[in-house]
Amino acid sequence: MASGGADLSETEELPNQPPEPPEAPVDRPVMAMGTARGPFSSMPPLSLLAALSALTWVSVHRLVLPLMASRKVVPPTLLLLMAPFALNVTAVAGIVSLSFCAVELVRSRELTFPGRRIVIGGLTALLISTLGVATFLPEGHMSAQHVLLAAGALHMLVVQVAMTTMRIEGSLAGRTTNFLLAASSLFALAPMLLRHVPSLSQSSWASEGIASLHGLGELSFLLTPTAGAFVVLPWSADGSARFARRTGMVAVCIMALVFSAAARIPDALYGHLLYSTLRLEWALERASLGYAIPISLAIGAATAASVSKDARHRQGGAGLWLWLVGGYNPLTPARILVTALGAILICRAILSLGESKVLHSR
Repeated sequence: MASGGADLSETEELPNQPPEPPEAPVDRPVMAMGTARGPFSSMPPLSLLAALSALTWVSVHRLVLPLMASRKVVPPTLLLLMAPFALNVTAVAGIVSLSFCAVELVRSRELTFPGRRIVIGGLTALLISTLGVATFLPEGHMSAQHVLLAAGALHMLVVQVAMTTMRIEGSLAGRTTNFLLAASSLFALAPMLLRHVPSLSQSSWASEGIASLHGLGELSFLLTPTAGAFVVLPWSADGSARFARRTGMVAVCIMALVFSAAARIPDALYGHLLYSTLRLEWALERASLGYAIPISLAIGAATAASVSKDARHRQGGAGLWLWLVGGYNPLTPARILVTALGAILICRAILSLGESKVLHSR
């Protein structure tokens, strides 16, 4: 410069100027699971075995054997032994897996506030104790009141877990699935409570209201797997995801053919099979074949998610299978167990897959 002073360029630092401190990292809110491969992303122990054995039990005991009996065909001894064996495996594996899921839910402090975690832990403990009595003690120790108490605890547990998941999940499909899970249990719980109110049990309008609640509950039950398909199915463009979706479409077509064949059997047998397998009865006389579309889509979604290479999708597929096997408003210990485990697995899959999408978008 003209004054003879040193010309400082923009890149040089002033003498005796302390260096600027490094920019502090910005804390971003992370979901309850911490990482995309957190504990909820893995399959709980024995959950897949519980799903396979439950599907075997309901297929053999509730579908194949009644069909053979209607045709006056003597079932082979293998089928007669397979049904109780699969039921016992389902009970043991389901109790272990449900206990593991409950411990993880209660220990996840970031998932929800302590009060709700205590409620979830207490309801699960009540369920597991009741199911343990039904499984391991001789017959006669389980009364109808115990089963009704376990059914009520099941519905309250599903509502609590679904509301907890809805609080974290941001996607529309995930929130819709959680809402349908909670609605299915609420619409099943309300008639159970109303039937035990003496002033309402003899009222005609109360009976019509209970029937309407039952129908809404069945609708929520059937739509839950369809809404969950938009979350638990692999929707990426890689080869394994395309194979899973094609497998699901094949399962949908097979189920459509099965329902076409079922239309030829007597209405009484059709209604019995549909009720014994999925506990659906509200629309049997009105539009029995209307069940074909949601059931076919549900089985297709469960099949597609089950054959995925990702454990998070397989967890969702196992949850969908257990949800279907449990049926709507289950009233037996085995079905109560698989319904509770299925609902929790679906919520776990929604949490892990939803978190992965959030992390990958950053």
